[in-house]
Amino acid sequence: MNRHQLTLSRAALILFAAVAATSSMAAVCQDVTFSLINQSAGPIQVVAVRYRDLDSNDTARRWEQNVTDFSCPSGFLCTTDPRNLGSATRPRRNHELTDIQFHHSHLDQFGAWLAPVWSSANVPSTMTCTDNRNYGAFDVN
Repeated sequence: MNRHQLTLSRAALILFAAVAATSSMAAVCQDVTFSLINQSAGPIQVVAVRYRDLDSNDTARRWEQNVTDFSCPSGFLCTTDPRNLGSATRPRRNHELTDIQFHHSHLDQFGAWLAPVWSSANVPSTMTCTDNRNYGAFDVN
């Protein structure tokens, strides 16, 4: 093998190693949605979702995601817009989401939205977060 071929071989090996390392450390939890079923007597307006990530350095911390405010009619299944929740600094396999809550408000008797409240915490049957994952549907009152 001549010097030129050896240099090209080394460059290809380095490029392959860099691509492999990047894909194993790529962010996970891309395009994640959260679903709820409005069990209240009237519409609710959802403004945020929060959860705990059992893989984070602080498992008691509640991570909060603002969502595009949306109104969910009584008895309907409603889903948030997709969110990117992952981190490129942790391996792909390490995101376990639990205690999912919806920050939502109800209409008062005059048709104005009341101050938002947090729903009860919901524990999914499978906590592992993956790309294009939907968490829910959880009942919200």
